[in-house]
Amino acid sequence: MCLQPTNQKCLFGSDRLPVSLLEKRHIEAQVDCVDVILKLTNCESFLIGISNHPRPYCCASAQYLVDAANASRDVLKATCQCLKNAIRSFPVNLTNAAQLTSLCHLNLNVPISPDVNCDSL
Repeated sequence: MCLQPTNQKCLFGSDRLPVSLLEKRHIEAQVDCVDVILKLTNCESFLIGISNHPRPYCCASAQYLVDAANASRDVLKATCQCLKNAIRSFPVNLTNAAQLTSLCHLNLNVPISPDVNCDSL
């Protein structure tokens, strides 16, 4: 299955990442957006709405991102921006995305939404 927006080519021959993400690859020097998206491929079935609950490996990957994002305010803002761009690029089920932090028991006080103001974090 592919987290691929319509009418875009994917990277790495895996049909997973759209080429357009290359332009936004480094929002901040500390955060590689492609790495952020690759971590969340473990949550793909939940985030696109195929599954109603995230799998344990999804929560483990999401926890890794939370730990990395909580390293500093700049990293948190940059990770937020990567996620915001991804939500706009992929067919994400926004209800499921909003529930990811609570269902995985993540300590992240940032809404997963295309409307979040990452600069205010």
